[in-house]
Amino acid sequence: MKFIPEVLLLSLTIILLQSSIIFAQQYENSNNIKTATFYSEQFVLEPGKVTITDLFNIEFPSGHIGIKNFQAELVDEHRNSLPLYEAYLHHYFVLRYFENVTMSRQANQSQPIYGKYFRRNDGVCQGSVNSYSWGLGVDARKTNLELPDPFRIEVGTHPENVPKEYNEEKWLFDIMVIDTRGTEDKKGCTECRCDHYNVKSEDFVSKTGIDGKPMSADYKGGIFCCEKTSQCKLQKGYNSKQQRKASLKYTVTWVDWDQYQVPIKFYILDVTDQVTYNGSEPIHNCMVEYSITPQNTDIGHYHIKKTKIPMKKGGNLIYSTVHVHPGIVNATLYAENGKVLCAVQPTYGTGEEPGNEKGYVVGMSGCYPKPGSIKIQDGEILTKNYHSCQNRIGDRTGQVIGHWITGLTGRSLVEPVNPVKTHIQLFSCEVDI
Repeated sequence: MKFIPEVLLLSLTIILLQSSIIFAQQYENSNNIKTATFYSEQFVLEPGKVTITDLFNIEFPSGHIGIKNFQAELVDEHRNSLPLYEAYLHHYFVLRYFENVTMSRQANQSQPIYGKYFRRNDGVCQGSVNSYSWGLGVDARKTNLELPDPFRIEVGTHPENVPKEYNEEKWLFDIMVIDTRGTEDKKGCTECRCDHYNVKSEDFVSKTGIDGKPMSADYKGGIFCCEKTSQCKLQKGYNSKQQRKASLKYTVTWVDWDQYQVPIKFYILDVTDQVTYNGSEPIHNCMVEYSITPQNTDIGHYHIKKTKIPMKKGGNLIYSTVHVHPGIVNATLYAENGKVLCAVQPTYGTGEEPGNEKGYVVGMSGCYPKPGSIKIQDGEILTKNYHSCQNRIGDRTGQVIGHWITGLTGRSLVEPVNPVKTHIQLFSCEVDI
């Protein structure tokens, strides 16, 4: 069985617009855009090691503002870009939280989240699963997350569902990097194959999965084999003590909030979400990852993963893109009648320089449909199909992760043109690194 790329994340932003008049006003007042570049606290990478770090209270623009864009990449201690074939940026997640400073002062190192109230995105996954505000990974350098004018992510205000005693808005980085220098099989390491790491099948007997249920000893690969203490196999004799420092360079583009900005709410939707119902109320169970084996692919070596997720609130599609790891061919968003609403393609690297690493997905394209032309109805069922393909069937199995990022706002713009149910396809194949 061949191991399929470990992560396929599909991101979709849906915006409900305000009015055509506001569009005209915003473009006339759009010259107050600000941009700043920051560097996170440094962390240490070692050959074959998985580094997972949470960095609280990162630098971030303050005040009541609207975020237009967020871009990030991994750099070394000299602020030079690190190539993916040495330092594989599995993911970075940006999370928003509010802090009760008095309570936080009482926290210790074993309780870093004490006194902190996390404000998750508006997505449907259970608990804290997929709760981040921005997030990419291997494809971060050439995936454009810029929102079109006048749409913004509004921050710097106190949400109604956050207790008032948690009154300081702050931001957190969750970062995962796999250092593949000197490894026997870079690809196997980045796919988090358990047989490449210092884990055993019996290690999973006492563990529980994302759903809270006991894990199977047959678990072959995925996030539970790439934990903080995980070590991927190195070439014999390779010096494993070659430490290097790294940090996340990130650039934020924003505007001061005014009446011309249109706020969005965005959702993380997971293709593994096993939705059940309590009467008419949906109950979400996002599993984060799922397995692909030759036994569940069709004769064309395509694997199809489908889920249907109900959306309580609808909106107009403004921007769409995907976040993936190596193996994707394309991703397509379909209307219920089969009309293509958005089709995006990956950019694969062809060289060695950072941002063009051969065999890696270094970026994804995006879609900007005409505002108001595509409407998702309240209560609409979003159908997501993930197509994964295998060019060569080997003896490996694979884990895949599929998330959607969706943005919505409660403001109305125009009557829906053609209310649709959406059908999405994502094609991915085995790619050598």
